Amino acid sequence: AAGVSGDELDGSLVGVFLARGPGGVACRTAMGKRLLRDWLCRPSGDRAIIIARQNAVGTLVEDRTTAGVLHTAIDGVQDVARIAARLSLGRLTPRDLVALGRSLGRIESLAEAAAGSPSLAAHAREIAPLVNDLTPLATSIARACVDTPPTHLRDGGLVRDGLDPELDEARGLRRDAGTWLAEYQSRLVAEYSLGGIKVGYNKVFGYFIELTKSQARSAPASFTRKQTLTNAERYITPELKDFEDKVTTAESRSIAREQAIFNDLCDAASRCVPAITRFGEVVAELDALLCFADKALKRRWVKPEITDEAVLIIEQGRHPVLDELLGNNFVPNDIELGGGSGPRPPSPVSSLRNFDTSSLHSLALITGPNMAGKSTFIRQTALLVLLAHAGSFVPADRATIGLTDRIFTRIGADDALHAGQSTFMVEMTETARILHHATPRSLVVLDEIGRGTSTLDGLSLAWAIAELLALRLGPRTLFATHYHELTDLEDQHPGRIGNLHVAVREWGDQIVFLHRILAGRTDQSYGIHVAKLAGLPDATITRAREVLESLAVEHTLAGRAGAAGPRRPVVAPMPAKTSGQMMLFTEYMPHPAVAALNEIKLEALTPMQAFDALRAIKELTQR
Repeated sequence: AAGVSGDELDGSLVGVFLARGPGGVACRTAMGKRLLRDWLCRPSGDRAIIIARQNAVGTLVEDRTTAGVLHTAIDGVQDVARIAARLSLGRLTPRDLVALGRSLGRIESLAEAAAGSPSLAAHAREIAPLVNDLTPLATSIARACVDTPPTHLRDGGLVRDGLDPELDEARGLRRDAGTWLAEYQSRLVAEYSLGGIKVGYNKVFGYFIELTKSQARSAPASFTRKQTLTNAERYITPELKDFEDKVTTAESRSIAREQAIFNDLCDAASRCVPAITRFGEVVAELDALLCFADKALKRRWVKPEITDEAVLIIEQGRHPVLDELLGNNFVPNDIELGGGSGPRPPSPVSSLRNFDTSSLHSLALITGPNMAGKSTFIRQTALLVLLAHAGSFVPADRATIGLTDRIFTRIGADDALHAGQSTFMVEMTETARILHHATPRSLVVLDEIGRGTSTLDGLSLAWAIAELLALRLGPRTLFATHYHELTDLEDQHPGRIGNLHVAVREWGDQIVFLHRILAGRTDQSYGIHVAKLAGLPDATITRAREVLESLAVEHTLAGRAGAAGPRRPVVAPMPAKTSGQMMLFTEYMPHPAVAALNEIKLEALTPMQAFDALRAIKELTQR
C-alpha cells in the first residue's frame, strides 16, 4: 500500500469527507467513517483495487436512484462491527441487541440495491450468502424485543408481551395485583358480611386483611392474626398468603425469564459473529464509496486515470480542502511531471498514447514570492495523488496519475528539542529519510530545503539534493524554494529539471498575487512587500529596501568581475540614531586616503597643487 511520510499533508482532508455541515457530505455509519479515514491514511498501491473503487464511485455518481436506495438502507445500520466485538466478549447490552437486529434487518434491501449495479457486483456477492444466515436472527430479535429497550436488564422491560407465557404470567401478577386485591376484598365482604373489611399492602408486613376492633370479635376461623393496631386487627388467609408469595417473586421471576430469553438471543447471535463482521465490512465499504460519490457530485470532481507509468498530469487541479472552503474563489493550476531516471516505455493509457511523456521533467523547481501559493500548490498535488490512490475522484478538469509507492513530504519548520534536535536537524533528518527511500515511483514534496542554516550552506545542500533527486533517484518531485540560483539547474540538466514560478503583478510599490503557476523562473521573492503587508513599521521597510539595493548592486558587480568565492556585502551606512541601536551591517572602516581627501579645499588649489595632492593620496592607498 502507498504510504505518507514526513509532515502531515493536511489534517483537514479527512474532515472534508467526515464533517457533516449544512448541506455537507458525510458517511452514514461509524464503520464507514473509520474505513474512509483508513483509506485516506493508507491509500492502496494496487491498481485493480483503485480501479474497482473508482468504477463503483462512478456508478453511484451517475445512477442516483441506486445511490438513494443504498443511502436509505445504510442510514439505519448501527456499528455492527463493535457490537459483534462486544458480543464475542459477553458484554452485549439490551440496546446493542436491538440495534443489531434492526441493522441486520436492512440486509435484504442492501443486497437488492447492490445486485442491480455491475460495479457493485462484488459487494452483492459478498452480501448474498449472508442473507440466509442473518435474516432469521434479525427476525427473532425484532419479534422478541421492544423497539425502545432499556439500558440494562436490572428492571426488565426488554421482551415483548405475548412472547413467553411464563413471563406474561409474572408480569400480570405485578401489573394486576391491585385489581385482584379489589376483587378479593369484594368476595370477603359478600362471604362474611363484613362491610368495613379492607385488604391492603404494607412494605414491612406485606399483604393483610384489616378489621375494626368490633369486627375482630366475629372474625372467621380461616383468618390468622398478623398484627394488632390501636383500633384494628390485621389478618392473613392461606389464599392471600399464596398470592403474596406469587407477587413478591413475580418481579424476580420475570427478570430471570427475560435474562434467559436475552441469553438465548445472544447465543444465536454469537454463532453468527463471522457473518455479522463481514456484513459490517461490506456496509462500511458501500458507505465510504457513497461518501466519495456524493462529494464528487457536489464539488464536480473527476475520475483520474491510473496508469502504471510514473507520470503526473493534472489539468486545473484544485486543493480539496480550500476548494471546499473557498469554492469558485480558488485558483486552479496545472502540473506535468514524469518520473524515472532511465528511458520510459510507451504508456498503455489511452490519454497518453499521443503524449510524449519522455519530455516531462521529473523535478519541478517552483520559485516565487511568499504568500503567492507555492506551498498550497505542492500540498495540493500531493493530496490529489493521495485521493486518487484511495479510489476517490479528484478536484480537477482532468488527471492522469501514475501508480505511486509512497508520498514523501518535507514541509514546515518543527524542532524536536526533547530529542536534542534543532529545526535544521529535523529538516535534514527527514530529507535524509527521503533520499534513502525514494524510488522512481515515489512522489516527493519539498518546501524550502536549506532555510535553517547559512545562505551558502543552505543553497549548496538544496543544489545537491535537487541534483540527486533528478539525476539518480528519479521520483516525481516538487521543489519549492527561494534560492533563485537553483533555477540554473534547468539549463544544466535539460529534460530532467524544469522551472515553474508563481505569477504576480507589481502596482507601484504594491504586488498582487495571481496564484497562477506558470513555466519559467523568477528572480525575486518580494519578501519586503510581504513584510509591508504584515504591518512592519515604515522605517524598517524603507531601510530594508536600501539594504536590498546595496546588496543587489554589489552582487551584480561581483558577477561582472567574475570574482570567485563569496564576497562580503558592501552596504551603505545607516544614518545614526540617537537610540544607540547597533547597525545590522558593518560600516566603512576609516582610511588615511579618505581623510586626506576630505581635508582638501579644491577652490584654493592651483593645478600643480592639485596634481601633488592626487599623487599623495595615491601613495596613501598603496600603503
